[in-house]
Amino acid sequence: MASLPTTALLLALGIVPALTFAIFHAYIPRHHPDEPPVIPSTIPLIGHIIGLIRYGGRYYQMTSSRCNLPIYTLRVLHSKIYVVTSPELISAVNRNSKALAFNPFVAQVGKRITGHDEATSKIVQHNLNGEEGSGYVIDVHDRIVAALSPGKDLEAMTETFLKEVWVHLDRLEAGNVLDLFAWTKEMVTVCSTRAIYGPANPFDTNPDFVRSFWLLAPVGYKARLDLAAAFADYFRHYDPERAQSSSMIEARHRSNTQYGLTPWNQGCLEVGTLLGILANTIPSSFYMLVRLYADPVLLEDVRAELEAVTIHVTSDQTRVIDIMAVRESCHLLNATWQEVLRVHALGVGSRYVRQDVLLNSQYRLEKGRVVQMPMAVLHSNPAVWGPDAHEFRPRRFLKESDTAKPLKVNLPGYRPFGGGASLCPGRHFVTLEVLALAACMVLRFDLTPTGGGWQIPEQKQESMATNVFPPGADVKAKITKRQGYENVQWTFKMR
Repeated sequence: MASLPTTALLLALGIVPALTFAIFHAYIPRHHPDEPPVIPSTIPLIGHIIGLIRYGGRYYQMTSSRCNLPIYTLRVLHSKIYVVTSPELISAVNRNSKALAFNPFVAQVGKRITGHDEATSKIVQHNLNGEEGSGYVIDVHDRIVAALSPGKDLEAMTETFLKEVWVHLDRLEAGNVLDLFAWTKEMVTVCSTRAIYGPANPFDTNPDFVRSFWLLAPVGYKARLDLAAAFADYFRHYDPERAQSSSMIEARHRSNTQYGLTPWNQGCLEVGTLLGILANTIPSSFYMLVRLYADPVLLEDVRAELEAVTIHVTSDQTRVIDIMAVRESCHLLNATWQEVLRVHALGVGSRYVRQDVLLNSQYRLEKGRVVQMPMAVLHSNPAVWGPDAHEFRPRRFLKESDTAKPLKVNLPGYRPFGGGASLCPGRHFVTLEVLALAACMVLRFDLTPTGGGWQIPEQKQESMATNVFPPGADVKAKITKRQGYENVQWTFKMR
């Protein structure tokens, strides 16, 4: 992959794993009567490939609208992709996590992103599904889940993130015009990497990485190679007692050391981790801010909620924001976050069929095929979300009978963080990051778009390996201190 431009690289990272499994693990197929119905393409065998390359995950919206089926088959050369659009069948996929496995995609995507060597690839791919006890991918996953679960480690990580955010917010000057996505991207990159890796991380020691890591190839790809080398040096000298890194990095380092990964290969793997951490968090943070500021009624109600349950005023009149109260008690803000993910998380969940399965006692899925679960289809399904499914309405996540209480979201048709055995272990951290950043921004600042009214930019798909795509255009906004709070001193506490 070393010669691919970044845009093509990211697109390939998402589409190629599914197609590679479908094509190269295939035999000449025949269609069994119990398999999901076949949706023909205008160009036999390659038509769907062209559609996926051209439209990415949106192609599944196009095919799903044509057939309106809970599950269907796309022929891809000499193989097949099963596309699941029904929440009921999504639950059935989750229940069959051994036969319908996610980890094979982790191994294949990781190799394409990071460029680690063959010896490391063998370690990563060994015992992916736990048939022989544990393995590298399973160990790393379990340790990350433990490190990022709600508790003191997660709160410590969030506190470090917010301390860095506070520095950026204090630098904002009234009257400045922000390119909002560019500003969010730089700030979240710097603050997240400091919280995760500590002050000696490559983004701190070489600020050029903040800019070049996100540039299009060839500069961006070269920057990722340079970043891998910098992380190799970071891990070569890594000392958990002195690094001030998060418990997540301590856990990853223990696994890497246990399985004999060299510092160079640890550095390569860390580039893939960073893409997973930042590629979704940054556009999610951007769309959260835009959605809040673009709706005056929502903004006013969220501010009132925050003022009521999260603010403590000290004897010197400093206003203290209680961050865990933001997470636990600000139901409308949390509902807004859930709606941002419903509307803007457009990725595709993937599974590899390891053995023949009769899904939900009805649909035959053949060994060696690929299952795809497009979020954009699930998240816009009127049968799940009602006739206003295409509208942005955060209050759909509040109980109708009592708007002060949240509606627990456990719908299989809601998958911004995946589901089942592949549920994203970083979901608690990104949620705290986004909610805390949004709360601090709306309490302290007003944003006014320079071009007139607020416009919600359409998303630009760069990869089917990410869930929340970045905006196709930035938003310019003038920042001022919040009216009536110009002379207020602000700080925060975790609890």
